[in-house]
Amino acid sequence: MATLEHTIASHASDVNWVAFSSTVLASCSGDKTVRLWEVGTWAELPCSPLLGHSYPVHCCCFSSFGTQLATCSTDGTINLWGSKSGQRLTTLAHPRNNGMRTVSFSPDSNVLVAGSVDGTLVLWDAYTKEMLSVIEAHDTSICACAFTPDGNFLLSGSMEGNMKLWDGRYGNNKCLYYLAEGHDLGVTCCVFSPTFGSANPDNPLPDTRLQYFMLASCGADMLVKLWDVQVSPGYDMRLRVNLQGHSATVNSCAFTPDGKRLASGSVDRAAIVWNPLTGEKLYMLTGHPRCVTTVAFSLDAMYLATGCMDRTVRIWRLADGPAVIPVQDAASKTESPTEMLVDVDNAAAPITAQKTTEPPQPKRKPLSDWSVEQVCDWLREKGLEQHVQTFRENEIDGSELKQLTNETLSKDLGIAALGQRNKILRGIKALEESESSTSSGQANLAALASALPPQLMQNLPALVSTFAPSLMANMAQSEGPTVTTTQAAAADDKVPDEYLCPISREIMVDPVIASDGYTYERKSIESWLHKGKMTSPMTNALLPNMNLTPNRMLKMLIQRHFGGGQ
Repeated sequence: MATLEHTIASHASDVNWVAFSSTVLASCSGDKTVRLWEVGTWAELPCSPLLGHSYPVHCCCFSSFGTQLATCSTDGTINLWGSKSGQRLTTLAHPRNNGMRTVSFSPDSNVLVAGSVDGTLVLWDAYTKEMLSVIEAHDTSICACAFTPDGNFLLSGSMEGNMKLWDGRYGNNKCLYYLAEGHDLGVTCCVFSPTFGSANPDNPLPDTRLQYFMLASCGADMLVKLWDVQVSPGYDMRLRVNLQGHSATVNSCAFTPDGKRLASGSVDRAAIVWNPLTGEKLYMLTGHPRCVTTVAFSLDAMYLATGCMDRTVRIWRLADGPAVIPVQDAASKTESPTEMLVDVDNAAAPITAQKTTEPPQPKRKPLSDWSVEQVCDWLREKGLEQHVQTFRENEIDGSELKQLTNETLSKDLGIAALGQRNKILRGIKALEESESSTSSGQANLAALASALPPQLMQNLPALVSTFAPSLMANMAQSEGPTVTTTQAAAADDKVPDEYLCPISREIMVDPVIASDGYTYERKSIESWLHKGKMTSPMTNALLPNMNLTPNRMLKMLIQRHFGGGQ
């Protein structure tokens, strides 16, 4: 069986990656933080959160002995941390200051590799911190890279869907094997089995010259694929099996340390645990309200951690047994929602998982009544900690916050990055709209209550809780739309952040890749450039050129998302 043991709800943005050492679980997020948790108790370590990145943290991984943690970010850096002390040991920078999407230690922890948005692989000596090589690997962003279990080879996968094999020791700029069509519409993750084929010294191959490993990969084609990767004699990749079970892009995959199980997490809001040798589906873990972004097994294979776009990490306890599916009944409609998991072979006996520990959201004061410190707390929630001191020094309380404009943010408060100014202004607008809709809703409900017969007044609380959502929706429709269709869609929790333009925060219709490696809506980035701005809206670094390349794969994904739904 599999049961939900614990839910971590401390991040302020999407959880992008999770990783285990023997004693610590690490999670990293779009809120620019890395958090550390004790395995078993799931208590946050005293040194957590780790602060050191200035943009979202995309990936994290432990060294083989768990003593170091590597994290990579959109800010173009890798931070190495002491996993127990939380101390930042060093910072490694991409030679072109381009954002990095994935990072991995070699099995002996001697080499560290990162995949970048500009299509390069960068290798460092993990001890001397010297850069070993920069490989011009792909034409588009690298979303996946993994070392073979012996550390001699490195495989990378890109947004174009192709995969390439490289020298893992010295990073020679020579591609050893090229697979043109690994995954239609892009590779999102890849990982080698730690025990299969040549990775298992206790199971020698009949032909001593033959060396091969099992690779799991996943992508935007809704598939998990298992491959035989041959490295001697010669190089080859042969597809073993397609694992079908997800109904949307598969974001992540991971093996247990013994290689007996494989997990995958998807945009379809489910995680699946497979038997990689037979292709059998062992568990299907549902209940995530948004996309599952990452999966990782503990080193004893007792736990599976799943990260989600709802800002949470869920910890599942695994055991041998049949699959589980969610059940909706009266027990799941209490004030404290409880996940109901049921043995599909014995549906009459539901098993109740442990309740989540997500704290209730406190009711906020009206914006005009906020103190300076409450404004500062709001900035931290928005991932804008770097501006807290400026707001405090300028005594920006709730009333002042409502008066801020793009000009005052730029000239008076010195916030240079357009993206951050827009984020603040959008947040203020959302707060004001929330207050307005709440006041309107309360007035409408009060009017409804006054019209009820006295005999129904005693049942008013139950009526409100049952019918308020539909009543409010109907009232909103009768009052007419208050936001544009695009803005409404952008606010929808079901829309992946990757589909929103970093400048306008609206769903992209014509996405293009600028020379900084980021994708923008064409009209937004062209407007930016026409104003004479020669820097990246995301990093403030000087743009190498003004070229804009259509991101056809992303456009197709957006069209698929809104055409077929989820």
